[in-house]
This record gives sequence, structure tokens and C-alpha cells, in this order.
Amino acid sequence: MKKLFLLICLSFSFSLFAEIGLQEAINRQNWLKVDRLMNNIPDVKDSIPQLQYYFIRASVDNALARYDESNRSLLVLSEMQEIKENPNWMIWLLTLQADNYVKTFQYRQSAEIFKKIIDNFGDFLGDESLASYQNAFRMRNAWSEVEPLQVQIPHETKIQLIPDKKEKPQIQVRTPKDSVLLIFDTGAGFSSVTKSVAERLGIRILVDSVAVGGGIGNAEFASIGVADTLFVGDILYKNVVFGVLDDELLIWDEIDYYAHGTLGFPEITALPSIKIHNKTNLMEVFPATKSLQESNMLFNNSQQKFVSVNDSLLFHLDTGSSWTDLSVFYYNRNRERIHEIGQLTSVIRGGIGGSRDFSVYELNDFPIMIGETTTIMPEIKVFTERTFIFGIDDGILGMDIISQFDYMLLDFKNMRFSLGNKEKSD
Repeated sequence: MKKLFLLICLSFSFSLFAEIGLQEAINRQNWLKVDRLMNNIPDVKDSIPQLQYYFIRASVDNALARYDESNRSLLVLSEMQEIKENPNWMIWLLTLQADNYVKTFQYRQSAEIFKKIIDNFGDFLGDESLASYQNAFRMRNAWSEVEPLQVQIPHETKIQLIPDKKEKPQIQVRTPKDSVLLIFDTGAGFSSVTKSVAERLGIRILVDSVAVGGGIGNAEFASIGVADTLFVGDILYKNVVFGVLDDELLIWDEIDYYAHGTLGFPEITALPSIKIHNKTNLMEVFPATKSLQESNMLFNNSQQKFVSVNDSLLFHLDTGSSWTDLSVFYYNRNRERIHEIGQLTSVIRGGIGGSRDFSVYELNDFPIMIGETTTIMPEIKVFTERTFIFGIDDGILGMDIISQFDYMLLDFKNMRFSLGNKEKSD
């Protein structure tokens, strides 16, 4: 999905930040590392100027799904005169506040904030950023008539996933009118269906022609619709928002493949904890308990999930992708080394709207370490141009790695992601 919001970097030029690597982590939006570094600063609240402290805390808490804490920091900032007099700070503060509302399904409040940014600070945005905010407002304003997403989860729910011909996990959803298989897509910013499937399921269309991002760096357009009720196994969802796409956008004739749509970020993250057993394709949904383990997963403001890899990298977690790849951001930081050891070639990648050739470098024996597990990739592609437009990704973590393990665990209470085998503990 196309990145909708302007994100202003928090560049504070504070000596302590540079000394411990905090400024670099902030610039790269690695809020997991920022959180870890902040926790290691003695008396951190008194060691850093208050404006910087509360902006960092608001950003970290937003990324780690601690939305109430993030809003409390934003409230403190909103009362500072220095903030009120700086349009860039105000844009950043309001954007983060709107994102907190979006992720807690308070669409009317988020639409009001986007409108406030456009009306009060539109002159400080470039044409492209202004258009993105206007598109974000139009989308959330359409959603504003929808009540917040609700989910009812029976105790110890188990749901059978069904791999498609490309081994992507599919999950059956049903409404009172019909049922269909959708890709269980951790990489989708929101759920989507084709127009023909929307008609089958009885999805009400709220607005047409909202810009969304394709999977190959392109922009496409979708309608926005809502399913009043949706069942996933025994789980009941109410007020489910869908992007409704032209059927041909999810058809890839060159590989003889099509999709009905995806179950995406809101519906997946509304579940407390998910364990998917790769050998049986069984998904368990269960309550999450408080963990003492450090978080290794974050969300960005395009409703994407990112996982800490090799301690310092952030990979976009995408069960809708068959491949694990390195991004142009990784390429730009490591260009000389990649040119030295990599082999220049090309690869075809696809997404909403089709597929295309990309120029890539191929690296050998690349380690992917997540927590206590390490996978050595015999070959991995490094992209030399942007594909997905997220701004913080070092790569994509796809099914080629995930499927090598017995299970995948997603714990949204503790923001923990892990891959493991039965003989190993979670």
C-alpha cells in the first residue's frame, strides 16, 4: 500500500543521541532499537530535553501498539508553545495522533485530524504530500460512518488455512450471503477484495477512486466498502472495511494466477496472539499473556508489520510474498560491498496491478537471524529501486523462510514475532 503520510524525521542534533547511536536509529525509524537505547539511559526523562523526550516516546509507543501511552505524550507536546509555533512539528504531531486513531478504528476522529492538517497546514506541504493527505482524509472520511471494528473470539479457536497454488496461506471468510478464500496477508495494510467478490459477499460501497499502492512501486485506485458482519472460522468480526479492486488488478496471466483478495492488518492485529503450524496449516488464536521478552515487531503508519532481523535491520513481514528480498534502502547503505560480492541480474516481482522486471544484485549465503533462530539464504536478491513504498524497510520477510519452520508466532500484546520448531520453546 502506498505510504499516505508525510513523516518528518526527528533530527535533534543532541550530542548524547549521536554518542549512543540513537540519532541514527531515529532517522531510520527503527523504534525497536530506539526503545532499547532509551531504556538504557539513566534517568532518561531528566537527561533529554522534554520536547525530544516526548516526541520519541510518542513515536516508540505508536510503533509498538501502545496507543494510549502515545496519545498521552502527544497531549503533553500539544501544550508546548514551541510546538504550537512550529508548523512542521504540528504536522508531525497531528499525523501521529491520526495514526493512533486509525489503528484503534476511530475513523471519524482520524478524518477530522487529517482535515485539520489540510486546512491549517496545507501551505507547508508540497504538492505530493498534500495530495497524500487529501487522499487519506477522503478514505478515512468515508470510513467515518463505519462503527469501530469489533471482534468476538471463542476460547482456543482453531482455523484451517488452505495454501493456494503459490503456497500462500488462504483463509475462508463468510458473510450471510456467501463465502470465499482470501490470502492471509500480514503485508496488507487493510483487507481487500475484487469487485466481483464484493458483490458476492454483499459488501456495501462507501466511496470510489481512493489511491492505494500496488506491490511493484505503482499506484492504483480502489473503492472503499464495508461488511457489517464477517466470519473467519468461529471468529465474528463486525464493521470490516475493505478496499474493493477491479478484478483484473488481482489477475496475473503471465503466471496463471489470480486472487480473490486479502485479509489484512486490522483484522489480523485485532487477534491477540496467533500461532500458525506450517506443516498442518492450522492457525490457533489464543489470549496473550505478559512476556518479559523484548519486543521485536513494530507497526508503521502505513499499517505494515516489521520484524527485527540481524539485530539492526527491519524486514516487512509479508505472508503474501513468496520471497524474502533486500530493499533499495539496504542497497544504498551497502552499495560498495554489494557491487564487490554480488552478481547483477534481474527478477520478476508482482503485486496489485501486475508484475515487472527489476534490476537486482544476487548475494549468496546471507544470514537471517530472528530472535534465536538463524536461516542461511543460499541466494537473496537486493533491489536497486523501490518496490513497496514504506520508507523504513531493509527487506521483505516472505514465505520462503517462514515455511522452513514448524510454526510462526505473532503476539500482538507483546509485539513479538518468532519462528520455531516443535522441539524448541517459543
